[in-house]
Amino acid sequence: MSELPAPRRSTRAASSSNSIDKVDENEEATNVVANEPAKKAAKKKKPAAAKKEVTKADAKESPKRTKKEDDSSVSSQEKPKKKRAKAPPHQRITERDPLPKLWDPSKASNGSYTFKIASWNVAGLRAILRNNPTALSDLVQKHDLDVLCLQETKLQESHLSDPKLKLNGGDLIQGYDCHWSCSTVKKGYAGTAVFVKKRRKDSKKGKQTSISNFFGKKNATEADTSSKTDIHDDIDAEMAKALTPVQISFEMGKEEHDAEGRIITLDFPSFSVSNVYVPNSGQKLERLEYRTEKWDKDLLEFIQEKKKERGVPVLWVGDLNVAHTNLEVWNDGAKHLPKQAGVTPQERASFQGQLDAGFVDAFRHLHPTAQGHYSYWSQRSGNREPNKGLRLDYFICSQDLFGENESVVVRDSYMIPEQDGSDHCPVVLELEIKKSK
Repeated sequence: MSELPAPRRSTRAASSSNSIDKVDENEEATNVVANEPAKKAAKKKKPAAAKKEVTKADAKESPKRTKKEDDSSVSSQEKPKKKRAKAPPHQRITERDPLPKLWDPSKASNGSYTFKIASWNVAGLRAILRNNPTALSDLVQKHDLDVLCLQETKLQESHLSDPKLKLNGGDLIQGYDCHWSCSTVKKGYAGTAVFVKKRRKDSKKGKQTSISNFFGKKNATEADTSSKTDIHDDIDAEMAKALTPVQISFEMGKEEHDAEGRIITLDFPSFSVSNVYVPNSGQKLERLEYRTEKWDKDLLEFIQEKKKERGVPVLWVGDLNVAHTNLEVWNDGAKHLPKQAGVTPQERASFQGQLDAGFVDAFRHLHPTAQGHYSYWSQRSGNREPNKGLRLDYFICSQDLFGENESVVVRDSYMIPEQDGSDHCPVVLELEIKKSK
């Protein structure tokens, strides 16, 4: 704060201080007049001085900023904030390439039959039927399916005999035999099911399949052909026999796997097909080692033994919980993927090992460059509409199913992405089954 100019000393002040100078009345008057502006200036500046004092008082109450804080304040103004490093570039495939139709059943020669198998992870069958009771029957009728394989039904044995659910006796899908395998170690978990179109046979009826066999109490059972209602008889007896399974089994033969209800195998006269729900490695990859070191190896051994034992082509279908190549993932190359179940290097390598043993991914073999064809989308992230998905559902076939001179030949494979009700969509395989010569 600036100091006020010192007032001129008056004669009284000089006298009181024993000064020897004296002034007359005129000089004193002059001094009084001369001091008037100084007094007025002092009055005017007093409020400013008071204001300054208040400011000082406020400053005393407020905490003092240290030199370090002042420096950081200056530096934060001078230095721009660092931008986050961009994630490395990766692919983003959401456009779905058009697929050519590879097979026309009407062009089949010598009375061969086009056999259609569909596979669908329903992520809880009761939920689907609650929202749409005719979902399964509509699906098989619309696409004229011969076999429908389901995974992750999440059913218990008690559900199969529940009259409200009507899961057995052909009520769920009229004209189809049904076979179930349920988890016995955990409720509302895993589970598989198979529906097979009924065929009329001239031979005597097969043995009735008991309710316990529907969910795998025994390893194998004869197919249920006892019902005469809703039998499809648009083919001759020879072909009807070729399209009817001769045996159905519900186990892989490994106790550590079989309690979760993850496999049903149908043995047809000229080929075998296994409906499989491969274990998920888990969000924290807690089952990764079990899946790649035990399950995958034991499944391959089971399939190889089946082929050796029967001497016919084999295939396994279902949710295999792996996105094998970059074309099976919309954002392959993203930083987080190597630690995500289904896309880890270990799972991809394990799956490749199965193919190297003499098996073929039917869809990728028939459509080697097709992009945007996925079978799973995260519902939590809302990824279905923008088609940000993965292909986790497959038909894996022995190589002899692609030979033109074979009795059973793979002809086409595709997805049904418009089918709602689950976070997966159905996938389809078309086989040409030729009449025996």
